[in-house]
Parts: sequence; C-alpha cells; structure tokens
Amino acid sequence: MYVRREVTTEGIVLSRHATGEGSLRILLYTQELGLASVLAKSAREERSKLRPHLQVGSRAMFTLVKGKDVWRVTGATSSKNFHFVLQAHAPAQRALARVIMSVRQFVHGEGANRELYAAVRGFFDSVAAMPELADAAETLAVLRILAALGYVRENETTRNFLTNAYDSSVLSLASRARRPLVHAINEAISASGL
Repeated sequence: MYVRREVTTEGIVLSRHATGEGSLRILLYTQELGLASVLAKSAREERSKLRPHLQVGSRAMFTLVKGKDVWRVTGATSSKNFHFVLQAHAPAQRALARVIMSVRQFVHGEGANRELYAAVRGFFDSVAAMPELADAAETLAVLRILAALGYVRENETTRNFLTNAYDSSVLSLASRARRPLVHAINEAISASGL
C-alpha cells in the first residue's frame, strides 16, 4: 500500500523527454523535493494545459502527486520561460543552458537543498534582468551550486561570492575576479569526481 502525497512547489524544468503516447518525462529541480523525475500525462498533446509550462528553462509553481512509483505533474501555474525572455540575447541563452546542464550533471536524487535552489533561482532572475552580465552570473551560479553541494572551500577568493546576491556590484566584482573563480570551480569539479 502507498500513501498519496501532494506537493505544490516552485520548480525549474531541466529536461524533457517523450514517453508513451503523448506523455513527457520531466526532470525538475524543485524547492521542496530537490531533483525530481516526474511524469506529465498527455502533456505533448496540443490541448494540454500543462504543455506551455513544461518547456526546458521554465520556472513555475508545480503541483506534484506521488503515485505508487512515480511523481506526476497535475498542475502548473505562474510559469516564466527564460529561454523566451532571453530571445534577443544569445550569449545569455547559452549561459542559461550551461547552468541547467551543470545542475543536471552535479545534482543526483531527491532531497531539498534550499541554498542550491536559491543559487539557481537567483541566477535565472539576474540573467533575465541583466543579460549583458550573463557570463559573470554563470560563473557565480556554478560556484554557488558546487558550494551548496559541499565541493567549494571558502577562502579569500570565494568568500565574497558565496552569498546568494546577484546584484550588479557583485556581478561586476565577479567579472574582474573571473580567472581565480574559474580556478576554484575547476578544483571543485576535480574534487567532485564527476
């Protein structure tokens, strides 16, 4: 016997794959569950109300129901697709895609990590507001993702960049300190073994 569990949480669509007739397997990074693989029945059909909310790069409020074996998406509201928002800024779109790929690469399994979610959410908001600083925001996002997972050691170089602020002054500092920050990121990736 299983317990029906319903969760409404903010989440970001990291990937989507067709499955069955008209359904989608969605990889979400959510505030409440962390990384979750969810099933969206009939979401590829044109009449689906979920379809516009389930595009890669979208952030929305999702209602998820835990079935016997799998989470299912039963509702989505307040979505914002950041790939569309950044349509006129190709470098910012590429930075967004790389951060999404980093989350998929480094995060495994369910488990809420509010620090990590805040880092990713802050990146999405900052790159939409200041697309010209997307490279600096991307560097900070990857550094903060790795720090939230425990791979970045706080030192003189990283100390000022591990908060979740993405304001223009922090991004300007990150642009100037890009080389040592990338070095810290590369060390963290080596330490992760991934």
